[in-house]
Amino acid sequence: MPGINRFLGFYLLIGLVQGIAFYYSDQLYRVNEALFFVTYTLALVGGTTLQLLGEKVRHWRSLLPTLVFTLLMGGMTLWVCYGVEHIDNNRWAINSWFISVVVLSYVCASFLFAWPSAKGQRWRYEDLFQQAWNSVFIVLYALILVGLFMALLKLWSRLFLMLGIEFFERHFWSELFLCFALPLVFALGMYLAARSEKVIGQMRSMLLSACGLLLPLIALISVLFTLALPFTGLGRIWATGYSTPILLVLAGAQLFLLNGVFQDGRQPRPYPQWLTRFIELSLLCLPVLAALAFYSSWLRVEQYALSPQRFIALAAALLCGLYGLAAVWAVVLRKPVWLGNLRVTNPALALLFCALVVLINTPLLNPVQISVNDQVQRLLDGRTKAEAFDAHYLRFGLEKAGEEAYAQLQVDLDKERILDADSRRVLRERMDDTALSFSEQYAKERANRPKAELEWIGPKPKGSEQFAELSLETHSPCESNCVLWAVDLDLDGQPEVLAIPNTGYRHDSKPPRIFALDEKGKWDDRGPLVWTQLPEGYVDTEMLIHDIRIGRIELVKPRYRQLQTSDMLLTPVMREP
Repeated sequence: MPGINRFLGFYLLIGLVQGIAFYYSDQLYRVNEALFFVTYTLALVGGTTLQLLGEKVRHWRSLLPTLVFTLLMGGMTLWVCYGVEHIDNNRWAINSWFISVVVLSYVCASFLFAWPSAKGQRWRYEDLFQQAWNSVFIVLYALILVGLFMALLKLWSRLFLMLGIEFFERHFWSELFLCFALPLVFALGMYLAARSEKVIGQMRSMLLSACGLLLPLIALISVLFTLALPFTGLGRIWATGYSTPILLVLAGAQLFLLNGVFQDGRQPRPYPQWLTRFIELSLLCLPVLAALAFYSSWLRVEQYALSPQRFIALAAALLCGLYGLAAVWAVVLRKPVWLGNLRVTNPALALLFCALVVLINTPLLNPVQISVNDQVQRLLDGRTKAEAFDAHYLRFGLEKAGEEAYAQLQVDLDKERILDADSRRVLRERMDDTALSFSEQYAKERANRPKAELEWIGPKPKGSEQFAELSLETHSPCESNCVLWAVDLDLDGQPEVLAIPNTGYRHDSKPPRIFALDEKGKWDDRGPLVWTQLPEGYVDTEMLIHDIRIGRIELVKPRYRQLQTSDMLLTPVMREP
């Protein structure tokens, strides 16, 4: 029992370290964005893999590769973050890498955990299979425990809140408590799941039984779809615009279910002879499905040029085709063990997949840069006509690489180094249409907008000249004619400004708005002034302006006061008798 307690302490220590990283994440982000992402990678990848490693953490042959893998993930994260000029402007690179981290952690963790503890031994497919499935269910068990823990906390806090005790509601949902409690509960769930081999084994058996039930059904779908192609033709597939993901989902689901039935390759044939032959026939359809998915994406590339999404689709179709060919090869070999060759090809293809994922996050196979090069090259060699060239997507849809290519095209156009005269004229017109970003276009329209006519009733307050610029804002009440009146609405000695659009009483008119002077000396829009006795709240601004001019207006103390709760300010809206 002391040994078990010490091992539980190891799990909780990891959870505590993760909690510290989460709690100080805001400070880390303010110090350096790259430091923030690297810390998160080390905490999540390193902590979770060490927890999944279980008791093997005692053996240096298992612990050392896991630590090396964690450092490699942290180093790669640092390299990706410093490879982009500004993280907020390169969301593709950041998002792509962190999705890749999840995938790499899962695949590589299976190899790390199946690493033999004794010297001189090699990986066994049985261990790889078991660890790959166990990792999923152990993490799932821990997440379920976290979800139940949060539900009980909500119940706890709400029960006492009914009694007027706010302590639990305030502290259970504070940042400090959640940052430390959730990682610790997750660590406890990982510990319990790792030691509950019987429960995890039952969960795995249930899912694998479902795979055995569903594999014949998806095999039937694949065979019928493939046999229908000669009669329907391929034109309808290309015309959908979404054929690639559907085909890849079909092929991927069949491969998933197949491996769930194959398991570690030691089980007897799960089906009768005729059904086994039918499933083998369906495996011959996998390369066909992958080829259709690849060609469907390639047609889109020929029509609209390469994009990062189409590049990923092509890579996924190619990888799916390799898995399909491996399954076909396993059928052709006819080994004593049904599809026994999968024991050789599956680990190799998994490592190939990891290598591809890493390369996609490097300049060697950067989807964004490759897409930029392809789009520009198609324009220059005539495959994409100038009138069909999407200059806007190049500049604003492909991040920094697209902006640089766009700038280079502008230089080449000015120096007349590319295309013929007519194509240069058309391309220049298309680029002029997208020469301004959304913010630049808005600034241009704002500068060209005519100045609103502003009329002040009474003395002007300090900083009144700011309203000439505020009137140009999109939601300003002073887009055309506007009357401004300085009045101390809250009786604090500092006047507010009531901006009233001079539009009369119309349903499309904007209500008057209240502006207050902030600490920096800027007039800030604090909200509208509405007629609460009407459901719509519309105000006859013409009559309001008239009453202000003749002095028929006064400040009235509210008959009913506002209600202040712990987190709400309630204002009564009541019709006067």
